[in-house]
Amino acid sequence: MHTVVRFRPARLPRTARPLVAVGQRMNSTASRTAMMLACLMIATGSPPAWAGLKSLKRVPIPLPPNLGDFVADRSAAIELGKALFWETQAGGDGVQACAQCHFQAGADVRVTNTLNPGANGVFDTAPAGATLNAGNFPINNGDVVGSQGIMKSLFVGLSGGPVDSCTPLADAVFPGLRQVTGRNTPLNLNAIFNFRSFWDGRANNVFNGVNPAGPTDPNARVLKVINGVPTPVAISLKNASLASQAVGPPNNRVEMSCDGRNFPQLGRKLLGLPPLGQQMVDPADSALGGLSNFPGPGLDTSYAALIQAAFRPEWWNSSAIVNGFSVMENNFSLYWGLSVMLYNSTQVSDDTRFDRFMDGNLLALNSQEQQGLDVFRGKGRCTACHDGGPLTRATVESSDSTIPSDSKRGFINTGVRPVADDGGDILQPGQAKFKAPGLRNVELTGPYFHNGDKATLRQVVDFYDRGGDFPNQFTDSQIRPLGLTAAEKDALVAFLLSLTDDRVRFQRAPFDHPSCNVPNGPNIPAMGAGGAATPLGTFLGLSPFQP
Repeated sequence: MHTVVRFRPARLPRTARPLVAVGQRMNSTASRTAMMLACLMIATGSPPAWAGLKSLKRVPIPLPPNLGDFVADRSAAIELGKALFWETQAGGDGVQACAQCHFQAGADVRVTNTLNPGANGVFDTAPAGATLNAGNFPINNGDVVGSQGIMKSLFVGLSGGPVDSCTPLADAVFPGLRQVTGRNTPLNLNAIFNFRSFWDGRANNVFNGVNPAGPTDPNARVLKVINGVPTPVAISLKNASLASQAVGPPNNRVEMSCDGRNFPQLGRKLLGLPPLGQQMVDPADSALGGLSNFPGPGLDTSYAALIQAAFRPEWWNSSAIVNGFSVMENNFSLYWGLSVMLYNSTQVSDDTRFDRFMDGNLLALNSQEQQGLDVFRGKGRCTACHDGGPLTRATVESSDSTIPSDSKRGFINTGVRPVADDGGDILQPGQAKFKAPGLRNVELTGPYFHNGDKATLRQVVDFYDRGGDFPNQFTDSQIRPLGLTAAEKDALVAFLLSLTDDRVRFQRAPFDHPSCNVPNGPNIPAMGAGGAATPLGTFLGLSPFQP
């Protein structure tokens, strides 16, 4: 038997009426939205999903099915991953950490020395190293707002301390400055749901233990201790694109390392240093508090101890030297990738007002936000790319690696820039298709798009309303003028603000963290599970509604 529900606002079931916000007109879009939710809940006994939209609480976190073959203690691996993610000693200059490009709601909101000249090699917006302001946006000249990394240099060797021995190199693009990446930093929050990672998807869904390439690198090997003998083996962990991604930046010559360093060398370096030895860890840190060396810096343990607690012994338990490095040093990429992935599996912001609304609390969104939701799933055509609980189609849930076409899903040409500027997706090269990002906490994560050329959410909405800036033969068919009214644009922005999780806004557990001094950015204090008294702000302090 099938239950048929007809949505007639005037006949809203009496049991559903208290769920509709007081004062909303019953013939308004927002009220109709609330009533449809209420009716579906009564008919089916569970919260509904429109076009795939649903609470993120209802989406299982995808992890490799064979993870237990490597990880002995998941909690210990999360501790290790959090330490490595925030570790400034990992940088070739003893400064650069993964977290310095993901320090606010998973994003980089710095404005000084964040400009890359883009495809034409010319700084058109402002000089290299400049401080950007609201008047620079939207940028429409090919310049990219990226993230600053390390100064251009050549790796010579380890020094025994946090700063590697490196030879400075002349840099005609960034003279005397930190290099800046050619793309805006993608978010790490909720990225655990990604089917492939990086804007161009080059971080494979399958982790090979060594690099982002996955099974496309047939030579990738790690060491497994078999009958006491370290033996090179190929490994494969599905649903691990964040592990593949995590092993990319640490030895990247722009982002974190002097050119020429490798993972065994990075392993030797960190195994000889106290974890987070230049940073403070709050005793109330949700993952690392029990290991905090407070009131001193760092953790009261070693990286070797953390690895031994987290990983099965066949991946580290040997005194043999292979190619000049210990097994633990040789396998450092394996530990880094899986532990950072597991740490990021805790960085899921699933307690937004939108989630509560989708779970049945119809008072969680006000009338304007419900109107914005209706635009989002209707006239705005947003769900064509931003669907499901993670609000992106570029997820494990939306893909099936056995179907080649599905492995490309969620990578879209939206006409942000001409195709010649950046070829985009590695599976669809030369088509300027990029991963559709999730939208949670988007209020806090400007600037927007893969090139960071929009400063406010209203600028993003205006972009889609006009059908993109550079439509081309590869632009998705959904990218065309929308004809939104000013009220609909404001409603859509208001809805996007409902996607912020207050735990992220106030840096509460699990989004608390060690201290971190960000070059040309804030000096971030250590944050315990209770979070901060003041909320994170928007990019440049701008109103999200500002055109």
